[in-house]
Amino acid sequence: MYDKTTSAEFRKYGSVYDESIDVEKNDLIIKQIVTSDKVISSLYYFLEPTYIEVVEGMAAILISDSSNSNFKLFAIHRKLEIKPNMYFNIISMTDQITYNLIIPSRYNLKIEFLNPPYVYNRILPTISIPEIIAYYYTIKSPKYKFKGERHNLYELTFVDNGTLDTTVDGVNYILNSSDLIIYGKNQFHTQAVNNNSSCSYLTIMFDMKCDDDSLICNRVFHCRKELYDAVRTFAKNISATIPYSENLILCNFHEIIIRLFQYDYLGADDASLPKESYQHFQDELLEKIVAYINERISSPITIEEICNKFSVSRSSLQMLFKNNLNISPKKYINDLKLTKSKQLIKENKYTISEIAFMLGFNSIHYFSRAFTQKYEISPSEYAQTMFKE
Repeated sequence: MYDKTTSAEFRKYGSVYDESIDVEKNDLIIKQIVTSDKVISSLYYFLEPTYIEVVEGMAAILISDSSNSNFKLFAIHRKLEIKPNMYFNIISMTDQITYNLIIPSRYNLKIEFLNPPYVYNRILPTISIPEIIAYYYTIKSPKYKFKGERHNLYELTFVDNGTLDTTVDGVNYILNSSDLIIYGKNQFHTQAVNNNSSCSYLTIMFDMKCDDDSLICNRVFHCRKELYDAVRTFAKNISATIPYSENLILCNFHEIIIRLFQYDYLGADDASLPKESYQHFQDELLEKIVAYINERISSPITIEEICNKFSVSRSSLQMLFKNNLNISPKKYINDLKLTKSKQLIKENKYTISEIAFMLGFNSIHYFSRAFTQKYEISPSEYAQTMFKE
């Protein structure tokens, strides 16, 4: 963190001005300098006042009133007048800068060398995730076994609820609720549910460039609060369809990976996960799916559409509804459509055939049979009853 040259702290070394210096009138000369230097190994030292005017790019000035004291870095804002007897040099904050060094025509210059040189620390990414290839939420039954695979991608598995046994190149790992693991590129990995309870987990396949992936691969991370919140935020946003959702999802996932790289540097005590936070992914996913169905119940809606929208398999969707609502997703949709059909019949705006078509039933006969089975009265008889009332 550093100040601008317009700050009060800079007044110790010089001042700022707006209007360009009249070079001829003040017997000055201009030396235009183009540089991309981010490492400073030498310093200017003038016995006279000097002036700096940045022509192009963004620059900073490294400056001190003594060659032996701590140097200060200031972002250059406006034009600068540097006091005599200062040690300074200009650093390019952008790829390249052009600036005018304005000095007396009869200047006295001394060059002071820095040992070690000063290195300008730019804020640059050290981790790059250019693409998330796939992501899906899975619920597996007890005794599930996946024989294994390898691929040229990274893969993250986060266990929401239950216990997942996995091997990576023959090494065994156990993931409990709110644990996650990252499989490295081309590593053979298997997964299994070996106890008597189902296991639900989020899988994300992605590409990544980083200095050392061994820091996060092939180890079990138990999510502390910040990491859990980052995973949860990602899971909430993956089905969003508003503009720039993809960019937000990538930012969310970058946070997850960065927190994994930081995992060993953060204290465990202050960031423990509250017990009430566990096992909510199923509830949140189900809530979003049910809301999606309710919003579109007056239009044809398919199981395949829901699976694609929320990145879940048919079997996982079945188990999600069975575990939480004790009903299949197809029956839930049909029951909701039949409830909606009663409302439409009451409105007396559409024929029975139109209502069946609007709600996406395959035929009027299938609609009539389903309605009669549920309400023990046919749609036409129900309409007559409403009309008589």
